[in-house]
Amino acid sequence: MLCVSLSSVASASSFPTSFPKNFKWCVATAAHQIEGGNVNSDWWDWEQIPGNVKRGERSGAACDHWNRLDEDIRLLTELHVRQYRFSIEWAKLEPVPGTWDDGAVAHYRRELKLLREAGIEPMITLQHFTLPKWLREKGGWEWDGAPAAFARFAAFAFETIAPEVRDWVTINEPMVHLTLGYLAGKQPPSKKGSMADIHGPVVGLLKAHAAAYHAMKARHAELKRRLIWPFRPYRLTKELRIGLANHLRIFDPASEWNPGDSFIAGKLDAAFNWAFPMAAETGRLRYNIPFQADVDELIPGLAHTQDFFGLNYYTRDMVSLDLGGQGFKLSVPEGADVSDVGWEIYPEGFYRLLKATAEKFPAMPILITENGIADSRDAKRAQYLESHLAAMARAMSEGVNVEGYCHWSLMDNFEWSEGFEPRFGLFEVDYSTQTRTPR
Repeated sequence: MLCVSLSSVASASSFPTSFPKNFKWCVATAAHQIEGGNVNSDWWDWEQIPGNVKRGERSGAACDHWNRLDEDIRLLTELHVRQYRFSIEWAKLEPVPGTWDDGAVAHYRRELKLLREAGIEPMITLQHFTLPKWLREKGGWEWDGAPAAFARFAAFAFETIAPEVRDWVTINEPMVHLTLGYLAGKQPPSKKGSMADIHGPVVGLLKAHAAAYHAMKARHAELKRRLIWPFRPYRLTKELRIGLANHLRIFDPASEWNPGDSFIAGKLDAAFNWAFPMAAETGRLRYNIPFQADVDELIPGLAHTQDFFGLNYYTRDMVSLDLGGQGFKLSVPEGADVSDVGWEIYPEGFYRLLKATAEKFPAMPILITENGIADSRDAKRAQYLESHLAAMARAMSEGVNVEGYCHWSLMDNFEWSEGFEPRFGLFEVDYSTQTRTPR
């Protein structure tokens, strides 16, 4: 059973180092992908448009997690994880501006109670690709009011739902969210532009992250002032840590002998991997894609708005210079071992990006917020997991400060525009019966 390898991998003798006793083994999910019934989100409407999701599939009931909390938290206990990363759905909590849904609030409070009783520490994501319909109708991240709206939601979520939770992710994979939505047309709002067109939403999303960070920190400070011993009206985390879940991937030149390939691969690495998290650290957004965008912009209030570095890693892209179109082409090495979604299995990239992150953010702890493989036949999953954990262990043995590892995903789920076909879960889901079976 693959679940056993997740819990016992720390003692594998082939690894170059043992994992610390306090290392946080974790699995991850996202609300829209597993809960079902997300009718007030932009994705719900987007899925109804023919051609947006493969095979015409729609999230619908998804994994029916909304109605199966007890069952699914038992799955977490079977895995013996110490932490569980999940998202709370903004569209369910605030279906219309300024109005909070008491039923949704009670639901997430109950989920946190069940996790607490199971001895599992939550990590909460505030925005995992979806937006409330009302916010999308106002322009999404391009709307000037989006940062304030997101900050209001973040402060409410922290104070009202989960003041006891230490680790929070504001935005999941911001550059994936933006490139798929504004360049590739594979997420709402379905735009197909250039890097020049992405500037507005990038800045809007950075401002939203910063506004949420400061709002949550202010609420935490205020709640601490209210807690006068022995009167403690609610649980409150002593330390509040807020970060991003950054999707990093290797961009290698398709031909190491071609200076054009090396040049454009370096530009993509800087823009896609590092521009967003570096801006959250320095307060300055910088990226350059030849013939498309050259950005150097100071954003007030943005500097030092991440307390940990969340790292999602899956694959590598080979990059070749293309003087037509968008200026580059991405490919997979000929003969490479790939997942069901065509992503190269490249554990060395995990090691390389961990080392690069530690060099760029030397004082910041790293949390692996996602890593996993789409493998419907379970022919490659065990080896993928073992090889990537070995790569992580190697980086840790060389001084990289990794505090925890979240596997994507707890269970199979609705994988956005790919539909239900990709199988990332440690538990297989039969969508006709909602039966969960351990792999």
